[in-house]
Amino acid sequence: MPNPGGYALVLNPTIVAPRRTCKFSRVLIDGGNNINILYRDTMTKLGLEAKDLEPTRTIFHGIIPGLSCSPIGRIRLDVLFGTSDHFRREPLWFKVVDLSRAYHALLGRPALTKFMAVPHYASLKMKLLGPKGLITITSDYRKSLECSLDGARLAESLVIAEERCQLDRIVALANKMAAVPVPAEEPSDEASFNPSKETKKVKLNQEDPSYSKYIVMGTRLDIK
Repeated sequence: MPNPGGYALVLNPTIVAPRRTCKFSRVLIDGGNNINILYRDTMTKLGLEAKDLEPTRTIFHGIIPGLSCSPIGRIRLDVLFGTSDHFRREPLWFKVVDLSRAYHALLGRPALTKFMAVPHYASLKMKLLGPKGLITITSDYRKSLECSLDGARLAESLVIAEERCQLDRIVALANKMAAVPVPAEEPSDEASFNPSKETKKVKLNQEDPSYSKYIVMGTRLDIK
């Protein structure tokens, strides 16, 4: 690897569903996440439908930059690591989200705990105990880099789409405000006073320098 430790751990486990079993090549191992995530298109590939999901009230962040996300449901599926002659299979709960993503699924801390697995991000490997001893699963940094680039492009497009929606809302609000007629000012019954330009200020008490009150009077008034 040209940059050890700079790549995500992307593995290829097998997910077992009641109607179909599939081996997925883009499953992200994320030890910083406290849930397991299954994306809707992956659910479709497994032959699952919305009626197969259980309701959930979980709300989480980090999938869409700056936004929260609510799953459409949850489901329990078996996940298998290893080969046909030596593997380990465990049931896992997944939160199903209706989002586009560069991965097929995400396995967080609940999956690592269930398998008692140890991920090693520097060498892109994960180790766990199986019926016949140690199972080592190795990732490919090229696939990890490809997923990262796809994820970055997708995240950028999501941010642009959200900014476009916000801009459309602002423009619509501005147009709505511009369409509201401004009420005309009602004429005042009392005549307004406009002082003449030829005026001067005269102190009321010219003998006291600290006295600040004055009057404004015209310069063309008679001295009387």
